[in-house]
Amino acid sequence: MNRGQNCPGKIILVLILLCFNVNYSRAQAFRAELFAGVAGTQVSGDNLSGFNRAGGFVGAGIRTSLNNALSIGFRGGLFQKGSQSRVKSDGPDSAYYRLRINYLEFPLSLRYTLRPALYVELGPSIGVYLNSREEDANGVLPETRSFYRYDLSAVGILGYVLGKKTDLQFGYWQSLTPIRPHQSGAVFRLNRGQYSSSITFSLLYTLSAGAKKTDTTE
Repeated sequence: MNRGQNCPGKIILVLILLCFNVNYSRAQAFRAELFAGVAGTQVSGDNLSGFNRAGGFVGAGIRTSLNNALSIGFRGGLFQKGSQSRVKSDGPDSAYYRLRINYLEFPLSLRYTLRPALYVELGPSIGVYLNSREEDANGVLPETRSFYRYDLSAVGILGYVLGKKTDLQFGYWQSLTPIRPHQSGAVFRLNRGQYSSSITFSLLYTLSAGAKKTDTTE
């Protein structure tokens, strides 16, 4: 595993402290959240196109209101990403390819309520690499390029309130820093390696439904 990339552990700490200290004098306004969903993912630079690799993500978080329209939240969870060719065929010339990468993701999001049952969330996320598996038609590939320990992503989410405790969310995740170098090791301007992209579909469950009204009834 490549440890050469600058460790953003301090960034993670700042995000956590920011979320826990925002509106600290109103600690009772914090509410816990649980989320789970599925994702379609892809990795740039693998000569494949489309969000063909299915994965899942699950975790928990907290959120607090800043005013009637804005709230801030911090979450943490397991996120499966990767890439995959669409068809597997027999023989040494098969184009079959699959990459699976497991991350711990820690997104910090600012939520803006558009209308009583609709909102958007925007913010950064720190990904912590756990493990990976890469294979083609001939079996598991040896690890010739290590994944970076950390990556930074931008996250956008559109949420719809289904009820007092449950939301439906559609999201897009785009890594801003590379997840690993290109096979050739080439770097050109902003293209410094392979990047990951994900679309997500999830359910969000709020444990303390009473406090949620400040975000959904404006």
